[in-house]
Amino acid sequence: MVGPRTERETDVLCGPRRIEPAYAVARTASVRRSSFRLVYESYLRAGLCRPNPWKQRVTPYHLLDTTTVFVAAVDGLVISTLSLIEDSRHGLPMEAVYPEAIRHRREQGYRLAEVSCLADRRRQMTRFLDSFISLTRLMAQFARHHGIHQLLLVCHPRHARFYRRFMCFETIGGLTECPHVCGRPAVALCFDFAKIDRERPPGWDRFFGEAIPEEELERTCLAPGERKMLASMIDPDFSGLSANDDQVVTA
Repeated sequence: MVGPRTERETDVLCGPRRIEPAYAVARTASVRRSSFRLVYESYLRAGLCRPNPWKQRVTPYHLLDTTTVFVAAVDGLVISTLSLIEDSRHGLPMEAVYPEAIRHRREQGYRLAEVSCLADRRRQMTRFLDSFISLTRLMAQFARHHGIHQLLLVCHPRHARFYRRFMCFETIGGLTECPHVCGRPAVALCFDFAKIDRERPPGWDRFFGEAIPEEELERTCLAPGERKMLASMIDPDFSGLSANDDQVVTA
């Protein structure tokens, strides 16, 4: 458990108290704050970020309407989260270390999105895995609904085998150091929707066999006040952005 159960967000999902997690797009500022705090606490514990005074893991890409935060919540408490950053004129975080892999896919006409900021409050693997599957199912159907062709991610090499075997990701970038997680080792992976549909691996039905209602897959936008507040809380790991990336902060 990361921290005490003090942040109960009743607007994560409406309805009676529940034991099983509920999964949704984070549609309010308070839920997004809970997500950013959970990522910060998880990353700090794992040595993937440095302390900051806001105790939030906010990236420049979280200011964009092309980024969506997903959460799992139990009784109003955010227990798991991840973010999906769609490609735009501001690019993707992984371009800092894998620019050629991104350029190659853009030239082929693929619409890309990067999976980022994954964190979970539980430490038991079985409980984490069930929640992770359901949350990534929502994220994957959201991405497909909005015309994404490939999901990309950067992860520690020891986690890559899980993504390859369980979710049919493929390696597209070799071992390097990722500046956004304190220089930790990283590899790049890709999930191609068209290939998965052709090959229908064992996990296909679990992710895509039952369609999620379209109203649960709608985008959400930041209010100007929240965008301004987040712009003042950008994680120090992203302080070395290029001039082109600086536009993200003021978008």
